[in-house]
Amino acid sequence: MASATKPPDQPFATFNPSAAEPFDHRRLCHLLRRAALGVSPQRLKRYAGQSPAQVVDVLTGYDPNRDPYHDLLDGLGGISPIYNPVDAQKWWLLRMLDTDAPLQERMALFWHNHFATSTGKVRQSALVSRQIDLFRQKGMGNFRDLLMSVTRDAAMLLWLDGSKNKRGRPNENYAREVMELFTLGIGHYTERDVQELARAFTGWQVLDESVEFFPEAFDDGAKTVLGQTDRFDARGAIDLLLRQPAAPAFIANKLLKEFVHPQPMSEHVEHVAGRIRHYGWEIKPVVREILSSRLFFSDYAWRSKIKSPCEVVVGAILALDVQKDTGFAQTAMNNMGQALLAPPSVKGWDGGEAWINANTILHRYNFALDLLQRQNADKAVAAWQRQGVGTAEQTVDCLAGLLLDGAIAAGAHKQFVDYLGKDENGKAQPFILDRKTFETRVRGVAHLMMCMPEYQLA
Repeated sequence: MASATKPPDQPFATFNPSAAEPFDHRRLCHLLRRAALGVSPQRLKRYAGQSPAQVVDVLTGYDPNRDPYHDLLDGLGGISPIYNPVDAQKWWLLRMLDTDAPLQERMALFWHNHFATSTGKVRQSALVSRQIDLFRQKGMGNFRDLLMSVTRDAAMLLWLDGSKNKRGRPNENYAREVMELFTLGIGHYTERDVQELARAFTGWQVLDESVEFFPEAFDDGAKTVLGQTDRFDARGAIDLLLRQPAAPAFIANKLLKEFVHPQPMSEHVEHVAGRIRHYGWEIKPVVREILSSRLFFSDYAWRSKIKSPCEVVVGAILALDVQKDTGFAQTAMNNMGQALLAPPSVKGWDGGEAWINANTILHRYNFALDLLQRQNADKAVAAWQRQGVGTAEQTVDCLAGLLLDGAIAAGAHKQFVDYLGKDENGKAQPFILDRKTFETRVRGVAHLMMCMPEYQLA
């Protein structure tokens, strides 16, 4: 969907809060939804009173080499969930819901969609899960290093038939997709380029769960790719691709679609492409500049995207602080059209308006109702009372703050307050936040909010 507002002047200047443009609850929620997969009471408390720069520093400042979940796996007695596709999906959802480095998971999901690889063909789900680990480790590092690692990744070699790519019998699948989907885009290469580039990627083989290079299977002859002739191997081919003017623009467009707007403006793409070149393909400083920009915090970017199923499911569980039931979350996401580790094609998920149709919108509404019914009423009421929520208006404000960035039309706000504070005849009645009220009315208000068009937007 397109934003109804125009981008701000000096869009990539650093956002400096002012009286006219404060770093308020709405903008903090926007940052957490886009960069951390959702808002939660704990996150709002953690970042209260901090500047946008401080929050962005925390989100981008994680250590990619620190992985406490591997220690957790060791505690499972050596039984890893990544060897079963369903368990592997649930394992990733647990990490998304539990991590203290949410941008790391967000970037892993971003690259998973960019380098879309599926357990549908790669039968060993552990290999796809390990590819996600690769994205966690290198997703905010240097794109050249990431692309080289993906090129010789076991899941990718099986997914795009790299193991079949040998001297004298080149397989073109990876060569085609590395140009069309991973670096350049359609229109920036020829069929002859695909044929020649395939020869540069020969020699890599998957043996069980490991990858080895066999020199005898590598075509070491001269190749002519994109007008350059050399004895290209995989690294030389990648360097050639990333020297093309189209490459930084292609990645810039993807980053802007992910974090800012579904239809990036050409001048914005050109600016970010320049920053990619400036930083030598380092992704972290580019993402940090995007998340710190006036463009990111503008009304042009806010609610400009349709939430993915992952954003709906993970975001709702975080916002309502309910039990982290990964089986329930996995089923809900699958029903909405996003099965982790199993994108529909090498192009990944189309996203945007493709997320919404007559079937999936019904699943979104039903998920909201099912999730609310899973809440323990006594625990929810006690938690709200500890936060000082006790009136109908405070209850509506609390829910709107968690689910709708606190941005709700005055008419809708009044209707929700009246629903909580009046009986079926419209007569005012005392509002007592207890189990009965929570189960009969508060859940109803929350469900209605989660069915609003605004809630479907990120």
